[in-house]
Amino acid sequence: MKIKYYILLLLIFVIAACKPAIDEFSPQKGQADFTSYLAVGNSLTAGYADGSLYKSGQDASYANILSKQFASVGGGSFKQPDMVDDFGFGFDGILPAPKFVLGPSQDCMGEVSLAPVRAPVDVDMNNFTSVAAGGPYNNIGVPGAKTYHLLFDQYAALNPYYARFAPDQNTPVINLTAAFDATFFTLWIGNNDLLGWASEGGASDSLTDPMQFGYFMDLIIKACIQNQPGAYEPAKGAVANIPDITGIPFFTFMNSRVPYNGLVLSADTAALLTQLYAMNGHPEITFQEGPNAWVVEKSNGSFGRMTEEDMFIMTLPTDSMICFGMGVANMFTFAPYPIPHRYILDKTEKWQVQQHVMAYNAIIYDLCTMYGLAHVDMYQLMNETAYGVTYDGILFTNDFIQGNLFSLDGIHGTPTGNAVLANHFIEAINKTYNAAVPLAIVSDYGAVVYP
Repeated sequence: MKIKYYILLLLIFVIAACKPAIDEFSPQKGQADFTSYLAVGNSLTAGYADGSLYKSGQDASYANILSKQFASVGGGSFKQPDMVDDFGFGFDGILPAPKFVLGPSQDCMGEVSLAPVRAPVDVDMNNFTSVAAGGPYNNIGVPGAKTYHLLFDQYAALNPYYARFAPDQNTPVINLTAAFDATFFTLWIGNNDLLGWASEGGASDSLTDPMQFGYFMDLIIKACIQNQPGAYEPAKGAVANIPDITGIPFFTFMNSRVPYNGLVLSADTAALLTQLYAMNGHPEITFQEGPNAWVVEKSNGSFGRMTEEDMFIMTLPTDSMICFGMGVANMFTFAPYPIPHRYILDKTEKWQVQQHVMAYNAIIYDLCTMYGLAHVDMYQLMNETAYGVTYDGILFTNDFIQGNLFSLDGIHGTPTGNAVLANHFIEAINKTYNAAVPLAIVSDYGAVVYP
């Protein structure tokens, strides 16, 4: 009996020893100090979304989401220069406009579909009122800012978003770091050094020279590290690189709706158009029965044909194509009517953008290494979401509206998309500083709102 008893006791001990250990997650700050967090950047940092800066978009900025996660490892309060309402303001040309919402949109043929439209409200001009007295602010992301804009001493006079919280007309954005004794910072800047030029098909603005980009980035990073001399040591931080912007919906969506060779003609119409173009000095442009590539204006002003490698920009006025002949011949004057180049990013321009992205990212990586900062690889993240990734049971892709990642402007994130961005920051921070900042629960945040 005793032998059986000892065998049974031994089995109990063996079974107990084989139970899987449960590792409880314990938040840790590691070698970082999150007491005072400063977020520096552009519209992506500010919480701009749906073509506007508005209150709930700011609440769901990746920077604000990060601040909530930092709270469990000693992070303090996080103040943002909030807008007064949930419509805010963006711009249609030079005119202020409220955010985009999904609503009915009627085209020139009278067909109605669900599409991004400006909310049917007037912009509350109180959104332009200065809130500088409420500062200093933890989030100093400025929509529209390029790297060198952060160093420009007259930027508040040019940018209404910065004018809202700038202490005066002559203080550069980067000087605000000296008003804040930060222990930790995040920096994501540089997208606009490409986007302004690319979003106009190279027809306006310019690409920032990589050598200048490196000079500006170095100055900005050093200002973030040193910031205000005070009770804390120089700040640690995380710097994000630049995704391939040619992969965002602003540059990919229209091609999924309007094929490059979507001009379908009968034999008779093709013959008439060939004759029309010859009479107008363009015998090199001919048409055939069936699908034809659209006629476009090239970057040098000459006429050419759309190619499969060129990209339509989201601002493409499809009504002008459907009802007025843009892309082939004007319906009223019967003159050749190429698509203006500002609506097209051609394959050469796309290559230029991608080469600049690679150059900028090499600089950002080197600076992160030099200063011992966390390097956040947003370029890799965008490449992954192009094929689809799942977080908290939610599928994220780069598809417009249905991909969950991008808001209705095709450039900036949804709240749940911003949570993905925040988690990408956290993963880099944890790795670099041996920290254990908990990830945000992505499913706690929403995506595009349907009517």
